[in-house]
Amino acid sequence: MKLALDRFADNPVIDELICRTDTNWAIKSLRACAPIWRKPFIEIEYSNSKKIDHMHFAKELFIHYWSEATVILETLTDIELISEFKCHSISNRKATVETILSTRNACIRECDNIFESGIFQVYLDQFGPNCKNLPDDSLQKIKTARANLD
Repeated sequence: MKLALDRFADNPVIDELICRTDTNWAIKSLRACAPIWRKPFIEIEYSNSKKIDHMHFAKELFIHYWSEATVILETLTDIELISEFKCHSISNRKATVETILSTRNACIRECDNIFESGIFQVYLDQFGPNCKNLPDDSLQKIKTARANLD
């Protein structure tokens, strides 16, 4: 969900992902590579397209940021995450996941206000095709918003 991901945009991987991807396209996978002699990169493969995008990063702290981003993305999305290197384990993963879920729930409440205001396109823009584990109420509101736009 774009609003929740935006709350974690201090992570450069998440920030780039938000800025560079079209929320209408489902992402199949993100493959992270940290070659020795080149800049680290992430390859974005889309579900219904042969299009593949690349995001390049500075070497400094890339593995740390990718390790943190994987926890965020695993919690909020259904995107397959592939690391071609050993990720660092983040400290207190359970508390981090709880924070991510709490942030997601707060964002859902914010989005509910957008829905109640009748701004359906803005509401739908907050949810991408890769959202996972959305509450049934949110899924119903997404259907209603789509129906009101058709």
